[in-house]
Amino acid sequence: MATILTLDAGTSALKCSLFHTDGTLKRAYAAEYPTCYPREGWAEQKAEELLAAAVRATRALSEDGGLDDVCAVGLTGTMNGCIALTETGEALRPNIIHLDTRAQREVDHLTEALGMRAFYGKTGNRPDVHYGLPKAMWLKAHEPDVYRRARWLVNTKDLIYGFLTGVYGRSDYSDASLFGALNIHTRAWDEDVVHAAGVDLEKLPRLLPSHDVSGRVSAAAARLTGLREGTPVAVGAGDGPCSTHGSGVFADGQAYLTVGSSAWVCGLSRTARMDEAMRIFHYTDMDEHLVNVCGTVQCAATALDFYLKTVLGLTNERGEIDFPAAEALAQDSVPGARGLFFLPTLMGERCPWWDSAARGMLAGLTLTHTRADMVRAGYEGVAQALNNCVDALRENGMTVDRLTLSGGGVKSRVWPQMFADVCSAVTCIHVNPRETTSLGAAMAAGVGAGVYASFADAAKIVHTRDERRPDPETAAAYRRHTAVYRALYSQMKDAMHAASRYQATESGGNHG
Repeated sequence: MATILTLDAGTSALKCSLFHTDGTLKRAYAAEYPTCYPREGWAEQKAEELLAAAVRATRALSEDGGLDDVCAVGLTGTMNGCIALTETGEALRPNIIHLDTRAQREVDHLTEALGMRAFYGKTGNRPDVHYGLPKAMWLKAHEPDVYRRARWLVNTKDLIYGFLTGVYGRSDYSDASLFGALNIHTRAWDEDVVHAAGVDLEKLPRLLPSHDVSGRVSAAAARLTGLREGTPVAVGAGDGPCSTHGSGVFADGQAYLTVGSSAWVCGLSRTARMDEAMRIFHYTDMDEHLVNVCGTVQCAATALDFYLKTVLGLTNERGEIDFPAAEALAQDSVPGARGLFFLPTLMGERCPWWDSAARGMLAGLTLTHTRADMVRAGYEGVAQALNNCVDALRENGMTVDRLTLSGGGVKSRVWPQMFADVCSAVTCIHVNPRETTSLGAAMAAGVGAGVYASFADAAKIVHTRDERRPDPETAAAYRRHTAVYRALYSQMKDAMHAASRYQATESGGNHG
């Protein structure tokens, strides 16, 4: 059986996976690379270290002819970056990655020049410090020689595409969406946005469909990686839309939920859903005729882990979180944790509040509460944060009645049923919940190479298990719980902001 090789450039490692065309994982290897934080708010990765990781990972799978039956290569990676390349693919400085927040002044300039609502109306997104466009603006202002010499401004998977094919300056519509300058309605670079940013349009990559396989593995790349020269290479897509398709979501009205360090709920739509309150954001799908409509929770499993370990001290003898004990305690409590509420806004919040100064909260605590209530409140806090996203999508006409669950968090025995009850949706677990992004990249490459007739055909390789339906009584209890949960933020927002300001002062520990 033929195989599809994928390269997934994540935040800390590049994962190289080899899939059979029926979707089963044959082999995988991850090669790590460092992230540098040279200043407060900065986060960078060296392009040469990313490419070295790609070579190491691919070579690891090429031993003993392991890549001889590869019929196509699929690419994906973190979005929102900015890599300045020469015409021949030389990186002029490290990648300013998605975690980097240095470009706040540039965001402020964009907002002033266009207006937030006009920017959202064009791109489907708020101006945001994480996007690539403000980072390009920062380069022009602070490293003008790098900006002047740059022929292309690209993202992680685009760098790998150029390395494999020798063709640089190519990207897809999804990565372009979260660069911050793509018109979500026309699927083209928006000249008004680019002009307002002061960035040269000709430095932005040429956009191709994610499943385009006109690129081929070059002789030089073949020698380094062990791939066969001439193997088709798909342009690929960002990790978001790859996760969408890897979750089996391929058509208008379908949705999925991923819970990891952060978490999100995402559905597909034929058109952008322009939310009046600008709570949700958009990026073009790897099927470029569709749009991903998304709501993201800034701090999900990370917040729960911190709460269980640091606040409640639920650890084993090795100092690790004792999840079996935590989940047993959570199940000893009742839905609503007897009126105890945890807001997981430990790093601010994105959807629906978009408030970087939001702070975490444990509210309603009384002498009658047990440790089991406290643990359950932690799980419910993350579930309610995701329910905020679900309702924002529904209020904009999206159908969210069934959610495929993926990500590391779905190993929980508590969350799958809790998500069903809190979100009033059927849930089911992906059989390979940690492989959705790489699998989506394989699907795009397979469509391009003719392995699958369409994205709908490719979705047949995705399988789920453990379907959970909302319990009517529990779901009704959670609707009452939701009303209080949401009131806490609106009524405590000023106090959260005061705490944030205090934390930012020298006397508060300079944690802001």
